[in-house]
Formats: sequence, C-alpha cells, structure tokens
Amino acid sequence: MRIVIPGGTGKVGTVLARHFHSAGHLVTVLSRNPSPALWRTPLWDAQQIGPWVEDLNGADVVINLTGRSVDCRYTESNRREIMSSRVDSTRLLGTAIAGLEHPPQLWINASTATIYRHSLDRNMDDITGEIGGSEPGAPSTWRFSIDVATAWERPSSTLPRPAPANSRCAAP
Repeated sequence: MRIVIPGGTGKVGTVLARHFHSAGHLVTVLSRNPSPALWRTPLWDAQQIGPWVEDLNGADVVINLTGRSVDCRYTESNRREIMSSRVDSTRLLGTAIAGLEHPPQLWINASTATIYRHSLDRNMDDITGEIGGSEPGAPSTWRFSIDVATAWERPSSTLPRPAPANSRCAAP
C-alpha cells in the first residue's frame, strides 16, 4: 500500500511510519522540517498547494496528524496556533485531495480521545462515544480540547468521498 502521513514526524507519526515501512508499505511523511528517514519526507508548509500533492495522488491511505504539539502551556497564543494549525492544514489537504485524479481510498483524520466525556462506566469510541465537556464537574478547561477536536474533524467530514472501487457501472 501507499500510505501518506501529513504531519507524521511526531511521536505517533514516527511509530506509524516505522510500522508500515517495516511491513513493506511505501510510506511518505509530509513534513515542514524534513529529515533523513527510511521513507520519503517531502517538504510541505501546511499552508499552500505544492509539489507534495503528487504524493497524495494514487495513495491508498492518508493519515492526517498535522498540527502544533499540544505539549505546551495553553496560552492564548498557543491555543490559536493549536487550533489554526490543525483546521487550516486539514482544509488544505481536503482541497488537494478533492482535486486529484486518483484520490486516496481512505482518509483518517486522527485527532484526540479528549473529545469524549470522562468515563469510568464504559469505553468511548467513534461510534458510541459521548462528546464531553458538559458532564457534571467537568472543568471548563476541557472545552478547549473538545473544540479543537471537533473543529479539526469538520473540514474532512464535508468533502466528497471517492466512490468504492466496485461501484463502477458497466456499459449496457
């Protein structure tokens, strides 16, 4: 498989790239600061369309991990950068993917588990999880992580999806 990981130079992205590469997949990590790796690491600025778009064309999977690290003090400036670095780059990826002749069959937008309510009674997941922040006793500071996650996922959820490979109509 051809796997593209925008923003894949952090902890999670490096683990994923290493895993997929060692399994024999063709891995590309789009990076604002490319460095030597066992996989391709073309430059992208996460702000404008560039040569990196060709790495998306014909890819099987895109795993979007873009955005400023949340491992920081949540100052007003850092909060703005955390939010915009995720939303703007995801919107850019969506624009790029929508214009491809051969878009990826799967786009995974990996954001955060902090979108769900704090739960000791059951597991939270993408299908049955409950958005948090409103439960009794929830600190108001939790709301920022929830807002980031929902804003980050919004641009990718409004894009047209590629048709399944088996949906092509045969000529009469």
